[in-house]
Amino acid sequence: MRQFFTAIFVFRRALALAQPGNDDCAGIIDLGVAPACPDSVFFTNVDATPSDIGFGNIPTCWNGGTVQNDVWFSFVTSDTIFDYTITVTGLTNGMGSDGLENPQIALYRGECETDGLAELLCATAENGETQLELDAIGLTPNITYFIRINDFSATASPNWGTFQLCVDEIAPINTIDEEGSTACSGELYDSGG
Repeated sequence: MRQFFTAIFVFRRALALAQPGNDDCAGIIDLGVAPACPDSVFFTNVDATPSDIGFGNIPTCWNGGTVQNDVWFSFVTSDTIFDYTITVTGLTNGMGSDGLENPQIALYRGECETDGLAELLCATAENGETQLELDAIGLTPNITYFIRINDFSATASPNWGTFQLCVDEIAPINTIDEEGSTACSGELYDSGG
């Protein structure tokens, strides 16, 4: 009898460890103050389960009208940067895990609790793609934003896997006839003449 209960305990423990720690909003991975692009860090949504955040649970642009294997992240906007690009890139991690395919991103603001989040933006990759970018323009400084990442599959087979996540500043765009810029990077256009 003792062996039976030990086997049950080990099996339940293995199931609990199989899901990523950020499987639900309560276990969120905090990326810190953006820009944030953890170099050589791989995240995963393998064995993630669908979250239920209450009101607005299904992001407006996600395929299939369901949440399948979502994981959660947060970042804080800086006091000087207002425009960001969120990039998810499915990559193999070199340890046998496949890269994420058909990523979907939703960006939220609010509180990480039932009925506490409001969707601001979302994006869905084309079928077969492993990279997706979402531009977030005019974010409020010094506020926590929440990122929800999911894979989409029209079949019963998940497209989950490992990926890298970056929240970068959108490089400013200036035209040559403007008064000038003090930016150290960005794009400069000749307006003609």
